[in-house]
Amino acid sequence: MSLLFTRIFRFMWLLFFILLIFLDRNIFAVKFGLIAFVLLLTAITILRALESKREWGEIIKDIEPEDQELFKP
Repeated sequence: MSLLFTRIFRFMWLLFFILLIFLDRNIFAVKFGLIAFVLLLTAITILRALESKREWGEIIKDIEPEDQELFKP
């Protein structure tokens, strides 16, 4: 499921850039649609980054304390 979502998500970014290049940006509805589309993609990207951070936090808790020092900021 995750791999399928990743492929769809990458395709959505590609679709956004294609639409950005080829659509007529003088029409208000097109401008609004592109802005809404990029905001949706941005929100999904942020949520995926936060989820990844949470998953890495769990992985770091499972390793030995001496090795955890490598991952500290």
